[in-house]
Parts: sequence; structure tokens; C-alpha cells
Amino acid sequence: MLSHAQKRIFILSPIMMCIVLTTHAEDKPNNIEHIEVHYKRSSITSSITEDTEKLVEMPGAMGDPLRAVYALPGVVAAGGSMSAPAVRGSSPSDNIFEVDYMPAGYIFHDFGSSIFNRHIIQDFQLYSAGYGAAYSDATGAVFDVTLRNPKYQPITTTVDFTMFNAGIFFEGQATENTAFYFSARKSTLPLFFSEGEELEDDDGEKNGIVVNDAPDDHDYQGKWLWDINNNNTLTLNFTGAEDSAAAGFNERAELAKKTPEFQGDARFIRDFNSQNLLWDHYSKNYHLRVGVGVLEHSERLEYGKQATLTTGYFEQANEQRHSYKAQLNYLINQTHRVITDFAYFDNQTTYKYDTFQYVCTELDPDCDLKKGERINGQQQVGIDSGFIGVTHVWQVTDKLQSELGVQLQHNDYTDEHFTAPRVAINYYLSDNETITAKYGQYNRMQDVDYIIPQVGNPKLKSQTSDHFTLGFEQQLVNEWSWSIEGYYKTMADLPLAIDSGANDANLLYSNQVEGKAYGVDLLLSKNKTDNWYGWIALSYAKSERTDTRNHVTRDYYADTPLVFNAVFHYEINELWEGGFNFTARSGQAYTPIVGVKENPDYVDHYLPVYGEPFSKRHDLYHRLDIRFERKTQLLGLDGKLIFELMNAYGQKNISYIDLDYKKVKSVDDLYIKEEEDDFEIRPSIGFSVTF
Repeated sequence: MLSHAQKRIFILSPIMMCIVLTTHAEDKPNNIEHIEVHYKRSSITSSITEDTEKLVEMPGAMGDPLRAVYALPGVVAAGGSMSAPAVRGSSPSDNIFEVDYMPAGYIFHDFGSSIFNRHIIQDFQLYSAGYGAAYSDATGAVFDVTLRNPKYQPITTTVDFTMFNAGIFFEGQATENTAFYFSARKSTLPLFFSEGEELEDDDGEKNGIVVNDAPDDHDYQGKWLWDINNNNTLTLNFTGAEDSAAAGFNERAELAKKTPEFQGDARFIRDFNSQNLLWDHYSKNYHLRVGVGVLEHSERLEYGKQATLTTGYFEQANEQRHSYKAQLNYLINQTHRVITDFAYFDNQTTYKYDTFQYVCTELDPDCDLKKGERINGQQQVGIDSGFIGVTHVWQVTDKLQSELGVQLQHNDYTDEHFTAPRVAINYYLSDNETITAKYGQYNRMQDVDYIIPQVGNPKLKSQTSDHFTLGFEQQLVNEWSWSIEGYYKTMADLPLAIDSGANDANLLYSNQVEGKAYGVDLLLSKNKTDNWYGWIALSYAKSERTDTRNHVTRDYYADTPLVFNAVFHYEINELWEGGFNFTARSGQAYTPIVGVKENPDYVDHYLPVYGEPFSKRHDLYHRLDIRFERKTQLLGLDGKLIFELMNAYGQKNISYIDLDYKKVKSVDDLYIKEEEDDFEIRPSIGFSVTF
């Protein structure tokens, strides 16, 4: 990692280069040739940062820096390696995602990768806990992605192709003061499936799942930059993504045996499109950023469609959000700086459905067992919110810096007001040693399906959380560094699914869950010297939830006490470089199945009987990924060959269990089936060429 001094030098170096070269040229006689350097402010952020480039090159991430986040301290995949990230004991739903200062629809595809082309990410920051007043509506982590600015260069084209993805990327200068890039990518998964094909299980037998449309995804991003003058830039960003799959489930399918209403055709599709306009104004003592954006996001699930018997069931959600944001970063003097943030989000959500009422939350081990009556309808709600944040950064002494902030937030739908303090203290023991302490209060509105009428409880209060962190970081010789940080989180007003036999069952949900999470993250890192770099991350964590109605405390389903990651990258010679990523973590918590019962809705169908929720754990999870790259020429063009081997030694990691419904013929047949986590061994070969 770069030291504070190195970071300052890196940021100032383009400006200083211009000053030095210009001054030097003016001192020379007129008849001597000199060099003129034209510098644009936007060029500072047109190249990827060193730390982000490490994530791009990480084995197992397939060139995806956001997918590499699972190798960072405190991050686990909640429910399997293809799942969403849970950070420091919080739910994946507690996270927020921002891209170039504006809200994003989602940043991970359903099938593993992020929505971003590796060529366009300039920086990626993960704020695990204790972040400042610039972020709202989050109680977990903040994923802050900065897309780099286009380069002022002749227009170039880069083509990428791997076994699982293909993409094209254009970039270049349009006019003297404008530049652009555009990226489009598409999954190659449909090449591995045939329409109408019935899939097979591990034993080579038909499993009852017929491919109607193969799993597919695609995404696009674009940026147009106008350097108006030395003090102003205008940027237009546009981003979109789509994920889809369609299948038929016949009587042999495990899902149809467990919940026969799913028998028939099913389809899932989700997508989003966003457009954002950003104006940046730079002055001697301040930086003003103003952004406006539109985001449209939709999801639709159809299932149980049969040609002659029923039209099936569906759930559909459509969201349209208009975002208005501004930030003023004002330098008062050398010791005082004030940052003011403003944001307003105009959000309209429409929810249509013809389905069954499932009243459940993350505390329930199996939502299929919480099925209620069939319901249908349409709900439209306005979920507007806004906040003002003020942060005072004070360099108290050469060794002490404080950040004192407060955020004032209002949620229109729930008519709630929050005043949330945010505090950070940095104490510099020396030029290479820093102690950091942070505290903050956070809140987020409940998920929409918990608070809209008929399917949820509109009177649910927002979730809240308090974060405490204490850390130490030390820069060592030869680009080594290490850090350790402890954290403690409390959570309140989480949703509880009310039991159908309770007196207030008509409310469906209540704010009767509390939680806490605590742990320690240790990171040992080396920047690139002697042709190699790498890091080792070790995390200890504990996360639990308490049902305050029934006075029961249990481990959270994503609780993962120990996580170890080791990443190594070596530049072998001018053509070859490669490395590995080894991951080991405690097995995921699961709920044991202790018996079998009859399905009350369907004759000769059976359901599991569960024991104590999340009281057991799968075996230790471990996996090794290997990656090599080779620079090459293709038809005279600069290119790169990429070889990856994921789960190199074929470890079988179990992610969940269920009844083996093919074998269960009575309540006396307790047959358990273990499902593996993602895949065994998966090789990948890809190439990239630029022209």
C-alpha cells in the first residue's frame, strides 16, 4: 500500500511535471527545441490505481476487481461462493453501492461476476464500518466504485474473450477537450446449453430441469468527458445490466417435488439502466461536485406455468429513482476543512404479484415452510428520502487529526427523522504508524417487500446500527505494511416474521430482532518490489441475532468465525506473470434436518422437519485458484493470453443440505442430500487484443 507521503506525491506529480518542464523551457534560448506539456486535470484519474490493479490480477476473479473483494478482510460470500457479499457480520442487504458518486442498481451479476469491464475501473474502496456522513441508507458496508476518466488518445479498440464472457471496449479523444469510452460485454454461458435440453445430476441421471433459455447476462458502460476549462469538467455516465434465465421443472425436479406449485415453466429476469450527469468545479480552496441521475430497475419472476392447467404465478417490482446530490469540500486553512453533503432521492416503486404469501426473514431457515394463502394485487409507493451531512476535518496537531460529522436524514414513507453522529480520530505515532478510532450511527429503511401494504407492514421502523472500530497500521521497509482493526456493531429494529398463530399475525412483521457482530481483521501486505507482491488476510468474527419476542439468540446464517486468504503475484519475465489465491474459512452455518413430514397441500409429497436454526456447520471450506498471463502478438497487434484454473485441486465444498426428494417416499425416509458450492475444477482460457 502507498504511504500518505507517496500518495501526495503521486497526486501532485502531473502538475509538478508541467511546472518544472515549462519553467525549464522558458530558461532556454529561443533557438533550442523545447517540449510543451499540455496537462488536463481529468487525466489524474484516467489510470487505474495500484491497489485496484492488484485486484484485477487476482487469481479466481477472472480480471474482475469487485469479484476479488472476497479476498479482503471481513468479507464472505453469504450462502456460497456465488452469493452476495456479507461484510463484518452484516446482511448483504445492509450494503449500498455507489458508482462515480451516484447510486447503482446492482453491481454483481447473478452468475458471479460484477457488471464492470476491468478496463474502466480507476479505484475501488470498501468501507467496512465507521464510514463518514457522505453515505446514507446503509448499516453494513459501502462499495464505492470510481470509473476512470477517458484518455485523450487516438481511438483504440480492445476485444476480450474468455470461456465465460466476451466484450469490446472503445476509447479515445473526440475533440480537443472531450474524450469518451464505451464498453459492452455478454456472457458466453448460453454456448454451454442447448434449448430443450434436460440437465443431468452428478450420477448422469435426468434431474427434471429443462433449459428453456440458458442463463445469460450482459452489461454496458459509457462515459463522455468534457474538460470545459482548467476549473470545470462535465461528465455523462450511462450504465446498464441484465440477468435472465428460463427453465421448465417437470415431476422429476427436486424443486417440484418439494413445492409442486413450481412445476412447469419458470423465468427470471432483472435489469437496470442509469444515466448520470456530473459537474465538477475546482477552485484554489474548494471542490464542488453536483450530480443528477435517473435509475430504472426491474425484476420479474414467473413460475408454475403449465400449458393446459394454469397460467402460473408471478412477482414483479419496478423502481424509478431520480437522484440529486451535491458535495462541497472547502479548505478553510491548513488545519481546518469542512465537507458538506446534500442528497435527495425521489423513488417510485410498483409491485405487482399473483403468488403465495411467504412471511419469512433471514432468521427462518426455509421460506418454503412459511407459505400462506394465495394473494394477488398491485401496490405503488413513493419511498423518498434525503439527507444533509456536515464533516469538520481538523488537523489538531502534527500527530492528531479528527473528523467530526453529523448526518440529518428524513424518510418520507415512514415519516422518520434521524440525527446520526460520525466520528473518526487518527493519531500518528510516527510517519509510518497510525492509530485510528471510529464511531458512527447508521440507519436504513427496511426492504420494500417488508413495508408495502398487504404483503408487508407499513408501520415497520427503519433498521439502525452503531459501529465502533479501533485499528493500527504500520508501514515497513521494502514496501511491506501491516494493519489490525477490531470492530463492534450493534443492530436494532430488524424485521421478525410473526408466527401465523400469534394474536397480531395480521401485522405479518414486527421490529423485534436485535443483533451484534464483532471481530478482528489482520492484513499483511507487500507492494510490488523484486517483481512480486501479495497479501495475507486473517479475520476472526462473530455475528448473531436475537429474537426479542421469544428471547432466543442464535448465530447469524452468514456467521463465519475464521477466514484466511493468501494472494501472491510474480512477474516471471517480460512476457510471463502469474500467481495464486488460496482461501480457507469456517464452514457456513446451516440448520440440520431431523425428520420428514407430509406436505399438507399435496398428497404423497414431503417436507423437511428442521432442528435448531443455524446450529450446525459444514466442513472447512478451502480452495486454490491459479492464474498466468502471457503478453503476445496476434496478427501484429498487442495482445494477452490469460490462463486460469479455479479450485485447482477439486475440493468439494458443501454449501447447503436438503432432503433427497427422489428417495423420500414416507415420513420414515430421512435421506439428506448435500449440495456443493459452485463447482469442482474449472479451467478458463481467454485473450485480450488492442488495436
